[in-house]
Amino acid sequence: MIKRLKNDIGLSLVELLFTLAILGITVIAISSLLINTAKINKKSEQQYNATLLAKSYMEYIKASDGVNVGKSIYFAENVEIIIDICEINKYKDQMYKVVIEVISNDETLEKLEGYKILSK
Repeated sequence: MIKRLKNDIGLSLVELLFTLAILGITVIAISSLLINTAKINKKSEQQYNATLLAKSYMEYIKASDGVNVGKSIYFAENVEIIIDICEINKYKDQMYKVVIEVISNDETLEKLEGYKILSK
């Protein structure tokens, strides 16, 4: 009796195409997830840098001996920093309200409010 040779080692074309289709769908799903993660990471890094910048300006104002009442605009690190200082005449000491706003591309990244008191 002649034995028939059977070849089960290779893949058929249909199996190969099916595997490539599944692999392609998986890669597309993972790449879109990575793109969204990169966007979120960039946005949070911008927010963090804006917060650090606003806090550093606030600390500088609080540590200074005097205050310049009014609105000042500065540009740093591709952002616009608006500092608005107004006097509050309600108390016997000189009290000032300080508002610092960090803006990038017409979007407010950080708004920080605080007070500075100068004793008479």
